[in-house]
Formats: sequence, structure tokens, C-alpha cells
Amino acid sequence: MNLLRANCELLHQGIQLLSRHDERTFNATDPASYGSGIGAHFRHVLDHYRSFLEGIAVGLIDYDNRERDTSEEKMLSVALESLSELSRRMEAAEVDVGRSVQVKVCASTKGDDLHSVSSFGRELQFLVSHTVHHFALVAIASRMQGIYPEEGFGVAPSTLKFLNSIQR
Repeated sequence: MNLLRANCELLHQGIQLLSRHDERTFNATDPASYGSGIGAHFRHVLDHYRSFLEGIAVGLIDYDNRERDTSEEKMLSVALESLSELSRRMEAAEVDVGRSVQVKVCASTKGDDLHSVSSFGRELQFLVSHTVHHFALVAIASRMQGIYPEEGFGVAPSTLKFLNSIQR
């Protein structure tokens, strides 16, 4: 499976889970999660995909240049619409995974932002890892609301592969 397809599948998993939520469960927060609800995690993930897609055209991915506190994290219908739109954009993206790209990230509250050379393939790998990490948190928050994700939602592909190998 190629890296674009792997990311698209994750976005589709997100759509499937969010489709089972309502506004109340989507917006529920818990003090143990620093007030971050399901919507905030999805908005954060979506912002990273937007940064990646914008980076294809300009040769610079800036993961810190994100929208925050938007309607995507407060309104379920907006989040679902954005997930669908970004999924379509990722499916249509033409990207050379071996092509180099600059990545800008704030690694500390002190000092300058850092720029690194990466590749679009490596950044697609990062997006898988990043998305799975946030989906794991979404899975916990969903379960706390009585909505149980599909088996494997929010679990790293390498973990799923390992679990499949020992169950044979």
C-alpha cells in the first residue's frame, strides 16, 4: 500500500467514527484531557493534512501555521465536511514521495523555529503516526461517551501487524 492511500484510509476511518457521534459527544471534554475534546483532536489532525497539501506546491511544510479554535472543532457537521474534503484532496494529490521538502517546526518556546530537510514520503509517514496517535486519544474519548470505535482504530499499523502475526 502506498503512503497516500494509507493516509486516506485513516481519514476514512475518522469519517466513519465521527458519523456515529452527535454534537454532544463530539463536544464533550474531560479535565483529564486538558479540555481537549474529540473535535479539537480532529481539527488538529486536519490542520496537519492541510499543511502537508499546501507544502506540495511551495516546497515547505509548516506544521505550526495552523488554525485553532475553529468551527471544525465545535461543529460535527463542519468536521465531517472538512474530513471528506481533505480525503478527496489527498486522494487526488500528485506527490513524488522521494522529493525533498523543507519542514518548519517550533521545537521549543525559546529560540528560533527549526527548518529541516525531509521528503514528502517521510512526511506522509509522519502523518500516519501523528494521525494514529490522535485517533488513539479520540478512541478513548469516544469510549468515555459510549461510542466504541471499530477494532484497530487508533492503533499503530505495526502493532496491528504484530497482533495479527501472533493470532495465527
